[in-house]
Amino acid sequence: MTEPETQGAGTVAVPTVDAPHTAAGRMWFARRGGSVPASTNAIRVRDVAHPGFPAVDQWSMTGVHHLAPPARVGFEEVAQGYLSEEEVRAEAARCILCKHPTCVSGCPNNNPIPTWLAFVVEGRILDAAVCDYEKDSLAACTGRVCNWEEQCEGWCVLNAEGEGVRSGAVERYIADYAFRHREEFDRLRAQRAEEERRQGYSSYTRPELSSYAAAMHAYEDGTSATGYRSMPAANQIAGYERQDAPPGDRSVGGCRVGVVGAGPAGLTCADFLTRRGATVVVFDELSYPGGLLADGIPEFVLPQRTVEQEVERIASQGVAFRFGQTLGENLTLDELRGQYDALFVAVGAEVARRLNLPGEDAVGIWTAQDFLRQAKRALSDEHVQPPRVGRTVVVVGAGNTSMDAARTSLRLGAERVTIIYRRTRAESTSRDVEIRLATEEGVHFEYLVNPVAFLKDDQGRVRATRVTKMRLGRADAGGRPRPEPIPGSEYTMRCDTVLLAVGYSVRGLDLGHPEILKPDGTVRITGEGGMTELPGVFVGGDVVRGAYTVVHAIRDGRLASDAIARYLLERPMATKKKA
Repeated sequence: MTEPETQGAGTVAVPTVDAPHTAAGRMWFARRGGSVPASTNAIRVRDVAHPGFPAVDQWSMTGVHHLAPPARVGFEEVAQGYLSEEEVRAEAARCILCKHPTCVSGCPNNNPIPTWLAFVVEGRILDAAVCDYEKDSLAACTGRVCNWEEQCEGWCVLNAEGEGVRSGAVERYIADYAFRHREEFDRLRAQRAEEERRQGYSSYTRPELSSYAAAMHAYEDGTSATGYRSMPAANQIAGYERQDAPPGDRSVGGCRVGVVGAGPAGLTCADFLTRRGATVVVFDELSYPGGLLADGIPEFVLPQRTVEQEVERIASQGVAFRFGQTLGENLTLDELRGQYDALFVAVGAEVARRLNLPGEDAVGIWTAQDFLRQAKRALSDEHVQPPRVGRTVVVVGAGNTSMDAARTSLRLGAERVTIIYRRTRAESTSRDVEIRLATEEGVHFEYLVNPVAFLKDDQGRVRATRVTKMRLGRADAGGRPRPEPIPGSEYTMRCDTVLLAVGYSVRGLDLGHPEILKPDGTVRITGEGGMTELPGVFVGGDVVRGAYTVVHAIRDGRLASDAIARYLLERPMATKKKA
């Protein structure tokens, strides 16, 4: 990597490019007439010149670490991220501190990415972590499983000519650092929370505390802005929207809130409400918290210990958990409404779809959801046996869950694993990095192939998958070309196990109030923050939009906590349930 030049005011011309890397990059590049604003990050320029600071290539990502393919035989985490502070500071220093940061817009949760990148550059890793956790309750998880290429990193303006800042890997580093320095992190977080309580907005909008805030004021004033503005407008600095906080007194102490679902949305809502003083109880039908994070993502992608650390931090704030509780069975919505001042329902997309093809009832045909859940639980529970895979495995579907299932099969002893998909790689919903890692580990791919039946042996076990070749026709309602079978192209693929990874749907919820359900089983919302027609009942996550991403669920939980706080603050004290 080469040392970047110290840049002054104005712009630095960028060579003309035919097609910047992302849609956001193309729009940004066009709006600016083919030029990139010079960095206003004086901290970065100063530290880059320091003998102890690594060289930085403005246009190329600092490489991250992965286990070498020969070492990927067990369930050790494959992606290692950045292993040193020097590496993570070098990558963070590539941020040019845009006046209108598209990375924040590209993040579904609108995380204050440039702010914590600037802290990393300065070596203030704990401040970076505290800043990140101001909006992201599960930063160590999103730093591992988010689709950064299409979100924050994909929207980075540096994509116009080079590579965006690898904010996902930086986030993972700072979150893991916070766990390793838990006492210091908690102490600093409490200090910043008290400052925010006193002044009414995040301390990280103050220029004397945050170099990014200083850069924003420099943009506005044309000065270095050594002071700070004690006005609510400070919350408009990127990543801190004014609407994030309820007006006036933010405390909801003395209020009781019930949360149904201990997945990303439920954990996030509970986290933010307890920060404001509410008493929160989380209910879940499983015997452990985390939802998809705990049992739907392999250990080598998201270690269970990472999930546990996030849950432990949230529980330490006073959140209580009640497991083995299922709506419609031993738990009713109306019963909970009588016990709590407000409710947040965040039940995940629990039902894995099936194909309903002949022979699908054969032994050895799993949904990828059940397969991954049992494989992960077997690592921590001696009473759970790992799934039997045999020598040859066929995985149907080409999303991220398919990659997880295929790579898990290899670790459980399969000799050949083949992913079949009815479209091409270009239409696959999986991240490119997941496809690359799966290929490195020996997974095979057959595109434009679709199953039509499954064949059984005499014992009722699957012995083969009957498939047909496909071709792409006209686009469907979603804009993707519609796959069509090619007559007379069927053939047989021998296999011992079939894993179905063809999507999820929301299980029919028994809320006792069918009037708030839509035909597809999701819940109808009528106001901001997931408010429903039922007073005091809010919803979020998959129960609203169907199966979606972890960071979207986190956003729903955070915004629901804001809406619930506003709802509680508007209620007369006499109506509050006793804690």
